Amino acid sequence: MHRQYVKWISALALASATVPLAAQNIFRGQPSTADGYGTFDADMINIENVSETGAGVYVAVLDSGLAPNWKDYFPEARVAAHLGKGFVQSVSFKAFNDRCGLGVTTGALRETSFIGSRGTEHGTHVTSTILGFFYRSNFDAAGGFPLPPIMARGIAPNVTVIPVKVLADYRIPQLPKCDEPEISKQSQLVVFGTEASIAAGIDYVTDLAIAGYRPMVINMSLGSSAPLSAVEQAVDRAIANGVIVVAAAGNSGDDGMGYPGASAPVISVAAAGWNNSWVDPGITQIYRMFWLQNGGDFVPPLFADGGDVAEPTPTTQTGFFDGAAYIADFSSRELAGQELDVAAPGVWVRGPFAGFPGYNHLPWWSKGIGDLVSVGNPGNFFYVSGTSMAAPHVTATAALMLEKDPALTQAEIESILKATALPFPPGSGGDIQITVNFTDMQEWEANATGSGLVQADAAVDAIP
Repeated sequence: MHRQYVKWISALALASATVPLAAQNIFRGQPSTADGYGTFDADMINIENVSETGAGVYVAVLDSGLAPNWKDYFPEARVAAHLGKGFVQSVSFKAFNDRCGLGVTTGALRETSFIGSRGTEHGTHVTSTILGFFYRSNFDAAGGFPLPPIMARGIAPNVTVIPVKVLADYRIPQLPKCDEPEISKQSQLVVFGTEASIAAGIDYVTDLAIAGYRPMVINMSLGSSAPLSAVEQAVDRAIANGVIVVAAAGNSGDDGMGYPGASAPVISVAAAGWNNSWVDPGITQIYRMFWLQNGGDFVPPLFADGGDVAEPTPTTQTGFFDGAAYIADFSSRELAGQELDVAAPGVWVRGPFAGFPGYNHLPWWSKGIGDLVSVGNPGNFFYVSGTSMAAPHVTATAALMLEKDPALTQAEIESILKATALPFPPGSGGDIQITVNFTDMQEWEANATGSGLVQADAAVDAIP
């Protein structure tokens, strides 16, 4: 689940931009991003204090699959392409006689490739938090930050990711006679999964674990408004067979959590942000590179302490730009009968997320500037927000824990994560809103935080 913020941070000065060019992906053959640069979201959960990297652990990302050019972003050795798979169920739509309704009929479930939907690179972005990614952006150069190609370090850069596509493209037909203004009359491309496709993906991963691909963690940055029996059964079977299951809490705010995240056995994750997003360390200007910890390199134009989060991450607010974490307004609150476990970074997370249409963009390593001059295609990378982005931080942390003790169970990992999380008292805060008054106030109560903000170092250290 994600909410995409589309905000132009700076005007493009193409005439004066110095864009570092590459003739090829210089990172081909890199085994992992473990030596890459850190990010603010990794710092929020103290990854810099963890020596484990997830080596020997499998992470199944049940999502929209990976982009066809996934090798442009990820170390090939870290993706088990031979184990990747997709599950897609045929769905047909038929307009009702009321002119605005649609009937939905599901058909056969079929296996397919893990190569992703053309409607979104959601699964690619989720995977980038776990593995890290190869990076260069023409937009940085156009904004005054001409960086060479770099690696951004993942939370668990040495895990082996198994991409499992359970979300697919579907076309909703036109409703030309519909007279309700809130309903689109145009045909729409939508991306979703069915109960059968998601359950099949979970069962497939459980079968892999039974066959010896373990320890295994499942990340599900997806959800439905009500429990789905086949999915719940598949989750129970996975946990019973030693698979760790993590899911997004949902992006419905006060309307409550999505499922399976809301189910008690699943480790559910709320979305937290950082008050100092979008500003430089001295809080003197808007700073698009706030997300990157550059280790003193590329100074100037970068700031030496960019992306540096205080330790421990403050969770009590004293005002804007106080460096504290906050809970996003969209992050689903826990209602009666639901269980919200922890929070993790899920606002303004940078990663591969190409613009529209589909994959119609040049590789980041090419010499072209099509991303700068085309309409509706903001290039290879974007800042994305949602509990979808928060969940993989926890999934990757679970992988770090399993590297230290592969025998940990679902209940044990959940208990440790909650016991070592930073308490998150009710409060209000938020980062700057680029276009409206430079403030984006968020408010939250105890039902939005779970046990608090995950701390990867404390969770790993708590394991004997």
